[in-house]
Amino acid sequence: MKKLLIMSTILLFLFIGCVKNVQPYRASIKDGVGFFTFEGTLTSMYFPGALEYFSTRNIKKVVMEIHSPGGNIYEMWRIISWIEKYDNIRFETRVYGIAASAGFVIFLAGDERLVSRHAIFMWHNLASFTAGARLLNKANNGYIASRTILTIEQVLEKITNDDKDWYFGAKEAIFLGIAHGYID
Repeated sequence: MKKLLIMSTILLFLFIGCVKNVQPYRASIKDGVGFFTFEGTLTSMYFPGALEYFSTRNIKKVVMEIHSPGGNIYEMWRIISWIEKYDNIRFETRVYGIAASAGFVIFLAGDERLVSRHAIFMWHNLASFTAGARLLNKANNGYIASRTILTIEQVLEKITNDDKDWYFGAKEAIFLGIAHGYID
């Protein structure tokens, strides 16, 4: 009997977690536009569910706010892959505060990229001694170059200065094609 009760409880929790009408954490819809926020250390945990939620409601535009000091590079590539999978959705990325490291690259994944006048960005090479670091840095810096007016060589120049962390603000982001303009 006790085993049956435990199994029933587990199945109930699994069922509740699978309900598609429940709005995912950090996702909302207003006037036909989806909203999602990446805040704090970057994680893709809630993003696939949010995209499914938006897609089943035929949302064609999603505004993603990034306010993150960065995070795991593999999480970053997972998020970018999910954005690319939903090519029927137009993604607008916004930064009001900071988008650093992996958060900066997620910002670049937007079809339209907007910033507040106080936005701060930071980019650097992957701080790792793993064998794959060279490959990952090449992919990361290549992606940055592909989404801006910068060449890979210019990106590398920015991150090989004295401190190796490249900090910049909204005005420089717009000038370099990183952001398309200011948030209205």
